[in-house]
Amino acid sequence: MHQFARDAHERVTFQVWLQFLADRQLSEAAMAAGPMTVGLYRDLAVGADPSGGETWSNQQAVVTQAQVGAPPDIYNPPGQSWGLPPFHPNALRKERYRSFIDLLRANMRHAGGLRIDHVMGLQQLYWVPEGSTPAEGAYVRYPREDLIGILALESHRNRCLIVGEDLGAVPAGFRERMAQARILSYRVLFFEKNEEGFIPPNCYPGLSLAVVGSHNLPTLSAWMSASDLALKAELGLFPSAKLMKEAHAVRLEDRRALLSAFKKRGLAADPGMPMTEFADAAHAFLASSTSAITMVQIDDITHETTPVNVPTTSTEHPNWRRRLSMSLEEIADHPHFHRLSRQLSEARTGLLEK
Repeated sequence: MHQFARDAHERVTFQVWLQFLADRQLSEAAMAAGPMTVGLYRDLAVGADPSGGETWSNQQAVVTQAQVGAPPDIYNPPGQSWGLPPFHPNALRKERYRSFIDLLRANMRHAGGLRIDHVMGLQQLYWVPEGSTPAEGAYVRYPREDLIGILALESHRNRCLIVGEDLGAVPAGFRERMAQARILSYRVLFFEKNEEGFIPPNCYPGLSLAVVGSHNLPTLSAWMSASDLALKAELGLFPSAKLMKEAHAVRLEDRRALLSAFKKRGLAADPGMPMTEFADAAHAFLASSTSAITMVQIDDITHETTPVNVPTTSTEHPNWRRRLSMSLEEIADHPHFHRLSRQLSEARTGLLEK
């Protein structure tokens, strides 16, 4: 590594300069967001690309012969392998968690809030060995209490709130431990259900962030039309016709149940209503929740129908390359954006005054 740095001095210096420019731009954005209560809300991915500088320069702390992923489930029947090497838990202990500390500090820099992707990684990660399928992976344990303690300390030092994306296979007792550490749970509208249907907004935990979806889930427009399921079928992500049929049946029932939940709150609940009305109802529903924070995805403001990312795909789908259908300037001037902002502000303010 040191030999390469000497031999490719100009290339390394150029990359450092680019990082300097990016950091300066991020700093300016954070300063512009200074008057906001939280400011910039950043995202910490579950890992870094194996060919990237972060992994290359810290090879002793990661396992390059494995990838982080998830076992097969109803949403992704083939399972998932994300192509990202995991931290080695024994290596972290040996180095006194220096790599983890540096990662947190770098991502809390210029941020008022930090979302930790797949926060269950503080306790366990699903490793897929090199050359194996996701179904052949296994869970590997991590020193949870040490990592949570470090996270709490860095959060306090950097005055940065923490949101843990706790979706998927959540270990028993993990969410309770998150609450003890005051890590906000990540509650997605589509998943907040029980045997009776979608839970009412006043049943959302206070220590949580409520949102309609995420970058790995369909947009509101796609969910309502089930176009995300059609795309999965087109990409061959259903192992069988039976599972595809079951997914469509579940979606149909979920749509009925969600509209029923809207109706109970006095919101628009007509199955044939325009997508703008459906989106307004969904956001009004979440805005009335007891979650500490309610968030709106920009994709649902512009009513995108194509997902920005389809889990389990790489070259099969142009992930992270789909542009928004409106520019930021157009969004800022759009009447729907102003109306939605006003409605959410009034709903949240009214909730706090109760």
